[in-house]
Amino acid sequence: MVMIVILAIVGTGMLWLGFGRHVLLSRANTSESSQQLALGVLSLAQACLQDTGYGNADCSLPPLAGCVPASVGGRSVSVSSAGSPPDCRLSVTVGD
Repeated sequence: MVMIVILAIVGTGMLWLGFGRHVLLSRANTSESSQQLALGVLSLAQACLQDTGYGNADCSLPPLAGCVPASVGGRSVSVSSAGSPPDCRLSVTVGD
C-alpha cells in the first residue's frame, strides 16, 4: 500500500514537471515571436523615416500609416518616439 502511494506521488511530480516545462517553452516561444515581429516593424518604420528629416528638429513622428501596418500576424502594432534630437528613440509595441 505504501509503495503504491509513493509511486503515485512520484508519478504526479513527473507530470507536473513535464507540464511546467511545456508552459515555460510556450511562453519563451511567444516572447521570441513578439520580438521578431517588433524588429520587423522597427525596420519598416526606420525605412519610412529615412528621408523625412526625423530627428533633425524634434522627435515627433510623421504619419506612418502607409509604411507600417496596423497589425502583423493578428497582433496590433504601435510605434512611438521619445527623446530629444539627436537622441531620438523609436519603440515598437506588439500586442497579443
